[in-house]
Amino acid sequence: MGAGRLRAHRPLARGADRRRLPGRRGGRTRPFPPPPPREDPHVIARPVLVLVPLLLGLASGPARADWAVGHRSVTYQDPARGNRSIPVEIYYPAEGAGDDVPVAPGEFPVYVFGHGYLLTWDLYSFVWNGLVPNGFLVALPKTEGSLFPSHGEFGKDLAFLVAKLRSAGGDPGSPLYGHVAETAAVGGHSMGGGASFLAAAEDPTIDAIANLAAAETSPSAIGAASDVASPALLFAGGNDCVTPPEGHQLPMYDALASDCKAYVEIAGASHCQFAAYSFTCALGEGSCADPTISRSAQQATVLDYLLPWLRYELEGDLPSWVAFQELLASDDRTTFLQECAITAVAGGEAAPPPPRLALAVRPNPFNPIASVSIAVPRPGPLRVVVFDSRGRAVSRILEETVGAGTIEASWNGTDDRGTALPSGVYFLRASAAGASSVARAVLVR
Repeated sequence: MGAGRLRAHRPLARGADRRRLPGRRGGRTRPFPPPPPREDPHVIARPVLVLVPLLLGLASGPARADWAVGHRSVTYQDPARGNRSIPVEIYYPAEGAGDDVPVAPGEFPVYVFGHGYLLTWDLYSFVWNGLVPNGFLVALPKTEGSLFPSHGEFGKDLAFLVAKLRSAGGDPGSPLYGHVAETAAVGGHSMGGGASFLAAAEDPTIDAIANLAAAETSPSAIGAASDVASPALLFAGGNDCVTPPEGHQLPMYDALASDCKAYVEIAGASHCQFAAYSFTCALGEGSCADPTISRSAQQATVLDYLLPWLRYELEGDLPSWVAFQELLASDDRTTFLQECAITAVAGGEAAPPPPRLALAVRPNPFNPIASVSIAVPRPGPLRVVVFDSRGRAVSRILEETVGAGTIEASWNGTDDRGTALPSGVYFLRASAAGASSVARAVLVR
């Protein structure tokens, strides 16, 4: 099988192989197609990506340092929304566990995670305890916990925190200075999962989106998904009657404009077991079928997929991509859908995904001009836009059709009107063929 878009699936088990998919062909019931016959040696029965040992030398994602978990409570203000206060709990890799301890050496990708409706941030300890020791910075906003939350404001809070944490990484006065990578993902559970679509549509510099049993919101998360081109990973519960996949996660998946997206449904999983126990949540799913797996098993399954997926999408770690694909193909705990532009080889071997779009800025910090290099994997339209620390587009420095190869450009620190911009942290985003790459640039006047 040559290069191109691979549409992947595993048929749903125990007779549940038909599903009503709203928004797809008028919502008609459509069966998942069966896999190709396994006995045909020239057909890949499942979209397995088996690592070629001579190519990479590893069969799974590399081991990470076992960082301790540091914690800091912070309240930020968003001047774009009347200095709206956004209290947030930040968990980060540290050399010793505790509150307000120094951050471990290195730069760490960001994952901003939103809580569910009437659920509190501290119900998601499995998320930060699973990701932080493996080199991720996790931020959980505490806003919109009322009986009548604003989904739109919550989505803006998630997007604001991505920009704020990136900015803090370049601020010498911040305890996070020098420790925040340029890459960031948003996600959440239930209401927070739906809000993550609003955030990703709000800020196109967000690199990826990964959420748990995302709920439809107002404004519509399903509608916002059509504006999200970032890679996406959607988890769903097989026994979820609070946000059943047919009315929530599946139409979100269908609407996504992502060049690479995956939907993973955990067999027997419930809505509320994506968090620690909450009486409020348990009351809401009182009429649901009981889950057939434990809370700890459900959360462990999430981390089994989420960790390698984030390692690839935020760190570009190829063995983690392969590990994720092998898990999809072999894991009896889940069923899945996937659409990704990848290259596969018959006979049980697979090549890596196509070369990725890459963006670099030099020198950094800069004054007065920064050189911008963009590695473009294939011919097509290329766009490079500069955003300020609030996520606002301030300068469009390139928009043209280019060939594959390295494209050189420059930015002189001005906006589209030629007005000099103030010193600060800016983000350059290159977009081409459904992929994107973000680089941070520090302008010093």
